[in-house]
Amino acid sequence: MTLILAVMVSCAASELSPAGYEPPSGFVAVNGVRLHYIDWGGSGEPILLLAGFRDNAHVFDDFAPRFTDRFRFPGLTRRGFGESEKPAGGYETDTRVEDVRQFLDAKGIGKASLIGHSMAGEEMTVFAARYPERTEKLVYLDDGDQDSPLGHWRHVLNHDVRCSGHPQGFHPHPLHHSWPVCGVRESSEPCFRRAIEGRHKALFAYRPDYKEVKAPALAFYAVTANTHYPSHWLPKDADESVRTKAEAWWQTRGHALMRDSVEQFRKGLPHGEIIELDDAKHYVFKGETADEVVLKTREFLLR
Repeated sequence: MTLILAVMVSCAASELSPAGYEPPSGFVAVNGVRLHYIDWGGSGEPILLLAGFRDNAHVFDDFAPRFTDRFRFPGLTRRGFGESEKPAGGYETDTRVEDVRQFLDAKGIGKASLIGHSMAGEEMTVFAARYPERTEKLVYLDDGDQDSPLGHWRHVLNHDVRCSGHPQGFHPHPLHHSWPVCGVRESSEPCFRRAIEGRHKALFAYRPDYKEVKAPALAFYAVTANTHYPSHWLPKDADESVRTKAEAWWQTRGHALMRDSVEQFRKGLPHGEIIELDDAKHYVFKGETADEVVLKTREFLLR
């Protein structure tokens, strides 16, 4: 079975959309806001993609087409990011989950699997607990940002304002080259800072509660003891003293937090499956680990 899936993944990869291709996209008015979405097509069971913190749905431009031979793949950009509307408030988890529900209603999707990266895990968890009849399966892509230390996210806030229109600088990894210029610029406007600040307290107020989740779940976690891992998060122009401090923090605290996220999921969702990716980056669905994540995700969804 795994060999067959590997061949399918290879074929799907060979049929990816050509460079420069822009998947169909649009806007939908839900829950009082105008949200941007992308539809990569497909005619099978619906799989909704939810991006992580600071990202828009285009972050899945390379990932989604590798599934459309068997699944229908829409992706939603949450309020406050990308081309979605950026209201002054409404960034609490409950509100964002309601956005997801109303989006599915608007697209005529009664039941779907959800795949989410990073902080999208909180939306998925609450949605699955609240609407079990509408949740087929869950795939968590390195969920765990809710446990990041407050000081780290304060740095994110401060840096985003200093980026001067180049938020990729905070994530120097080339994976982000798939972001459309329009999405990046939208996220660089002053309203982006307002959007982050508006939901900052909600981010740290949330703690995952998996006990009500009944849907089958698969979680990928980037787990590494690599001392230089923090370099993945630092701006390219960070001086050596900043890198030294970041690496020292990682050795004393960061790696333990990474392990905590894995154990929190394991204890909270005992029926869930966990795949640990050694020395992987946070964007586990891109780069060196993309093929493995696609293969295992397809295997899980096709059961």
